[in-house]
Amino acid sequence: MAVRDVRGMMVSGPLANVSIAYRNKTYIGDRIFPILDNVDPKAQIARYLKGAWFSDDAGIRAPGTRAKRGGYPTDYISISTKEYAFAKEVTDEDRRFAQSKFAPPLKPDQDALEFCADKVDLKKERRVAELVLGSTWSGVAGEDAEGGWAAGASNTFITDVEARIETIRSNTGVRPNVLMLSANVLPQLKQETTVIDRIKYTERGIVTAALLAALFDLDEVLVGDAIYSTAKETKAGTEWTAKNVWEKNAGKGSAFLFYRPPGPGLKIPCPGYQARVPYENGQVRRVTTWRENAEHQDVYEVAEEADIVVTGADLGFLWYDCLLT
Repeated sequence: MAVRDVRGMMVSGPLANVSIAYRNKTYIGDRIFPILDNVDPKAQIARYLKGAWFSDDAGIRAPGTRAKRGGYPTDYISISTKEYAFAKEVTDEDRRFAQSKFAPPLKPDQDALEFCADKVDLKKERRVAELVLGSTWSGVAGEDAEGGWAAGASNTFITDVEARIETIRSNTGVRPNVLMLSANVLPQLKQETTVIDRIKYTERGIVTAALLAALFDLDEVLVGDAIYSTAKETKAGTEWTAKNVWEKNAGKGSAFLFYRPPGPGLKIPCPGYQARVPYENGQVRRVTTWRENAEHQDVYEVAEEADIVVTGADLGFLWYDCLLT
């Protein structure tokens, strides 16, 4: 009697505890431009102009005379917030079939909310990056590193960073404390002998972001890992044209050195801020849902109202084309 092929008779179905999804694991925009919450849509940030504060004006006051006097001019940086939002529908059929025995391990409502929130996060990351990469910092619209940070002879990474630490300090009186590297720059620095020689007697002797921070006495080295696709969405979902968020020119690498304060406050220098307007319930993001009866579906929307502004262009310095000219 023939033995049944039990394996061949099995009905396949998706695994209940495994699925695949692609998304950015980290966003660093909030660690470059701090967030100001609970602002008005048309608020202004007062700025003391630095010249008066570094002028050595005090002098001897003779008896019966008045002390020398002076002033400190101010200006204002205007904020004009805009709302960024994204929405995703969830059909009744999706919910019903998601409960079927052999349905894929999808959670339509939760997935929709996460999808919308990530769209808003990615847009904010790109908005911060575009300001960093497109602004004039310390008087120049970025410095062409001419590929000098790629591993190899005549590497200029250490001398470039040390020189611009001094540029920011001499222009502002504060020392920069954070360096941002685009994702493709760090692997090159891990192979660079001038960097390895500086850290070879450390405990691990391996170049990491933390060791690079220690090398320049910085608080942190950030790595901009986020990517986005410029391809138009299609039904197949396989479209793909990837770009690094934190690069000025694709494939050539960028870096940004800047001063980041411990937090917002009065008379605190900062290169830029994200000013957010609260919603009716006091939350910084609004999640809205509504019913579309004719389509038998609900829609979820995630929104955030904010403006991102440069407030201290002399507190940063940008390099581009770090790996290729």
